[in-house]
Amino acid sequence: MTPGRREFRLAAVAATLNALVLLGALMLLPAAPIPKVDRVLRGTPSGQAPSPAVTTGGVRPGPREGTIRVPLADRLPRRFPADGTPAGWELREFSGRASIQLHRSEVGLALRLQSEQGSFVLHRDVIVDLAERPYLAWSWKVIRLPAAGDVRQRARDDQAGQVYVIFPRWPAPLARSDVIGYVWDSRAPVGTAVTSPKAANVKVIVVESGPARLGAWQHLQRNVLEDYTRLFGQPPPRVGKIALMIDANDTRSDAEAWIADLGFSRTRSKSAEIPTSMLR
Repeated sequence: MTPGRREFRLAAVAATLNALVLLGALMLLPAAPIPKVDRVLRGTPSGQAPSPAVTTGGVRPGPREGTIRVPLADRLPRRFPADGTPAGWELREFSGRASIQLHRSEVGLALRLQSEQGSFVLHRDVIVDLAERPYLAWSWKVIRLPAAGDVRQRARDDQAGQVYVIFPRWPAPLARSDVIGYVWDSRAPVGTAVTSPKAANVKVIVVESGPARLGAWQHLQRNVLEDYTRLFGQPPPRVGKIALMIDANDTRSDAEAWIADLGFSRTRSKSAEIPTSMLR
């Protein structure tokens, strides 16, 4: 590796670490409201138009043509469920001890994240040009919500399901990375969006709320390009990392979420509800 490329790589790592620290700090900062955004699209996956993928860190295009799949594990374990951080991901614990399991579920491979008054994040590299693939889709199922968690309140800022898209900026650490988070909140209405007054580059959007859909798999999709442009007022840089987080430390309660089927695609999936009777 040439000196120039080595310096670029070190800058990228530093920028990403700064973003992950911000995710932890976000749990400790008061939230300020910003304008509401559109409700999330719920639908089933559909075929996508083929196109070359730009990926890194073991991320490759999947069976859905033109989709950059984000693997839940680069190597499958011999037995399921498998405890611990899956191959290809990195773990950062902010408080308490992480509980992570890789399962074979009704929707395929799924990560089970559990928090007992703790907070942790899993993250991995994935480079995506949102001009080519603006849509992020994923499936999740929440079993337990943090008691009275509310993204709008500093003292109760806990969520079970959290998916973050990180946009590293260089040079680092002079410029902080931008972050967009999509969360399942206990109380805040769907469409609520908040930002940290001390970290204006971290935005969080509530895409599911309350206990009505607990225990049932939901398929969600966001146009990250549109979300970024609306929230930051400019076109986005390339995506550099994706992160999955759970926390229940502020409310001193418990939370559990399952996450599966992450991927970036060129086109929107058809809107259709997943039959919950088949997925319970």
